[in-house]
Amino acid sequence: MNRFEDLTSRYYENRLDECECRELRDLLDGDPDLLKEFVITGIREEQLRAAVRSSAVLEESLPCIGGQTRRKKRRIIGLAAAAAIAISCATWTHMTRGVEVEVITSKDLKVSQGTLSPEAGSRSRVRELTIETGILHLRLANDVSIELLAPAQLRFLDPLHVQILSGKATVDVGQQGKGFILDAPQTRVVDLGTRFGVDASTADSTGVVVIEGSVELHSKEGSVNHLAEGEGVVVNTSGTIDKLDQVRFNPRTGQWSTGALDDGSSLIRSVRNNQKDQSVYHIVAGGLVEAVPAHHNRNARWVSLPEKPIPAWLLGADLVLPAHSHRDRKDLRVTVTVAPATALFVFQRRNQPPPQWLSDGFVRTGQMIGKVSIEKDRENKPVSFDIWRRDMPTGGDVELGPAARTESISTSTILYGIAALPIKKAPPHHR
Repeated sequence: MNRFEDLTSRYYENRLDECECRELRDLLDGDPDLLKEFVITGIREEQLRAAVRSSAVLEESLPCIGGQTRRKKRRIIGLAAAAAIAISCATWTHMTRGVEVEVITSKDLKVSQGTLSPEAGSRSRVRELTIETGILHLRLANDVSIELLAPAQLRFLDPLHVQILSGKATVDVGQQGKGFILDAPQTRVVDLGTRFGVDASTADSTGVVVIEGSVELHSKEGSVNHLAEGEGVVVNTSGTIDKLDQVRFNPRTGQWSTGALDDGSSLIRSVRNNQKDQSVYHIVAGGLVEAVPAHHNRNARWVSLPEKPIPAWLLGADLVLPAHSHRDRKDLRVTVTVAPATALFVFQRRNQPPPQWLSDGFVRTGQMIGKVSIEKDRENKPVSFDIWRRDMPTGGDVELGPAARTESISTSTILYGIAALPIKKAPPHHR
């Protein structure tokens, strides 16, 4: 087996490392005959093996009684092989001509590789796409949509298989896109009907977070890790999987990151806890508005109470969306790191006994906010939450604990909320 054949075999087994990917790409880009051989001998043979397996099943299931049955069996086997060849030819088309994409929206876009009009509704065939600046929202023919944050580079293998070489992508899979594959430098993400984000903006790791639904992560060694809604991980170059503490969002610019955003948009620098699950905190810069989600994995919202609107001074605060599943964790410890001159707020359910860490370290402001769960066939009345405050003139870490006093925690306990404002924007208070 020569080097090209070895790389091709390893590619279809998802065992190529980053250097080998570049080596194979250089071989294919430099030799059209090798590209043709890669597609025809690689993908077609893979599909033909499926046809052979199907024919073996047919041999067992169809008894050889008379010429008519034999002819029917040969016809079915022939159709299976023809279908495999058709799939290979279609893949050859995608590999040589690219995949058709439609631009949904774009903002401040600069494309350095690939022919693409930034106009909404425009259609192009793209194989390689590199954007240097801006945001690009695309739709594929199978209704899969991909939002790219620059700088980013994608390679389109077919409408159900895309590689992200660098950058950040949010993938929303429609009804026809289940099974969509996004290959990242350190892992393969197989969609199970969902919306997920991949952050491949650094060379040594890839962050994956599931916004809705679930995905499978396939390593180069063949192991599979399942992620559900609200969960996320960091996959390192070695293939090891680490906990992902947070995802940061700036809704004003559309930027997000599984690491730190360097735009100074949020007073909340980080949020992490001592739990061993894969739940992720969402930090939304300026995110506290009427009816904003209170959790990233449950349909509950922060709202005004009847005749008691959300305090005007609190609107526009940075907001943390925690995991609802942590509401009854008696050992919960949450560390929030804030910038200097930050007022940190905790929203505690009014008829739920405040835990000691809250009454010791925070001051009740005397104002309230409402939280409502959006559930079918329920009245869904808002629940009152007291707003507690702690000023951090020099910034640093604040440790929060469980949602209530240990002796009163149960499955009906409601988790607190977390928000932050500059001290100067919050009304004066006295401890």
